[in-house]
Amino acid sequence: IVRVRETRLTNLFANILIGISMLFLSYVLDYIPSSVLDGLFIYIALTALYGNQMFERVLLFFMEQSAYPPNHYIRRVPQRKIHMFTACQVVQLGVLCIFGFTPWPYIKMIFPLVILTFLPVRQLLIPRIIEKKYLDVIDS
Repeated sequence: IVRVRETRLTNLFANILIGISMLFLSYVLDYIPSSVLDGLFIYIALTALYGNQMFERVLLFFMEQSAYPPNHYIRRVPQRKIHMFTACQVVQLGVLCIFGFTPWPYIKMIFPLVILTFLPVRQLLIPRIIEKKYLDVIDS
């Protein structure tokens, strides 16, 4: 290494410009109809679903086993185990939505603890329901 060029100023100027642009963002957003922004966010959400393993496993509930895609983890894990794992994830997602979107602020304060309880559920409870060899394949 001959010399090091400091790049702190570049990052500082970029962050200052982003901060200044945030001041004017509300004026620009006033000209955009809220339905356009809603449509944009729905489009972004739907395009993010493709390639999501949980979404693909939820779709497996509605397919016949002969129509399953030739993914490696689907072919190496029994159908029942995949559905049990997906059901556990859907239940956890439902619990997150209940605690995250509740109108009562005291219950919203529990949200980080709910996320924290998912760690022991994944490490202790789910391996008792589904064998570790299948969990390794599903998680990979």
